[in-house]
Amino acid sequence: MSGIVLLTAGCSSGAGSETPQTATGSAGGGFPVTLPSVNGPITIDKQPQRVVLLNDQLVETAAAIGLTPIGGPKPGTPLGPWADGKIDQQNSAVYAIPPFDGIPAEKVAGYTPDLIIGSDYQVDAATYAKLKKIAPTVVLALNTDDNAEVPTWQSSALTIGKATGRADRARQVVDQVLAKIARVKRDNPQIAGKTVQLGNFLSSSEFVCTNSDSASSALFLRSLGLRLAKLPGAGSEPRVVLSKERFTDLNDVDLVIMGSSSPELAAKLAKDPIFSRLTPVRKKTADQVDLTWVTAYNIPTVLSIPALLDDLEPYLQRL
Repeated sequence: MSGIVLLTAGCSSGAGSETPQTATGSAGGGFPVTLPSVNGPITIDKQPQRVVLLNDQLVETAAAIGLTPIGGPKPGTPLGPWADGKIDQQNSAVYAIPPFDGIPAEKVAGYTPDLIIGSDYQVDAATYAKLKKIAPTVVLALNTDDNAEVPTWQSSALTIGKATGRADRARQVVDQVLAKIARVKRDNPQIAGKTVQLGNFLSSSEFVCTNSDSASSALFLRSLGLRLAKLPGAGSEPRVVLSKERFTDLNDVDLVIMGSSSPELAAKLAKDPIFSRLTPVRKKTADQVDLTWVTAYNIPTVLSIPALLDDLEPYLQRL
């Protein structure tokens, strides 16, 4: 997938050792329940037993609360170590739904689901009209508005928990992640108000970076006390592509999370004199990660955030 798609949608895939199964019940939520959805409230009459999830971040979120889907997205970019032992997307009987270029309703219908959950970037009005004829369909927002009190990684976990009878477990997992965020913030008071940028190198001469405070990544980083750096001339577009001539715009940013689409590109950048002279690179406050990790930073989940914090903390300590 291209970096533009990555920063817009951020889907990924991976492997672990789970056994595919239908949804099973747990304490925490009676039915019927009514849930928020991009397309309006959805009422679920009884606990779902056959749940289809349409992207990898939803699969991660579900895994964190003990839910394995009956159907999910085809593998793409590998998931990170946070998914080990929890998600097995090499199981082609389960993970076979193309996540981009239109969700094939007939493929979804083949799983005979009693609940479908997707995200707004992949389920447009026409797709939703087809999916809701198959089963109740909950569409969650990828990003949120600037004034939202609850980031999407949190609201997605709570909604999926409530939808599947795992509300108590979802609340527990969210609280554990919030506690770790609070601990990292408390242990690193020097980061308050420091600037951060997140992006992905499409090539050695193009860096796609974040320019929206409502992006999932920006909300996660803001919870640590960081603030998104707005680059010169960025305007109101949610993403900005910096050409090589503008890489120096990153010199005034305290912390930069830099993804590379391949190991070869990362190696090429390391030898580039313009890149190596960037202030965050010289000060070792540039967290250089691969496609798996930058995808996770771009769309953090309740499953990936603890690992992201572990990765990030050494860089925070240098600020």
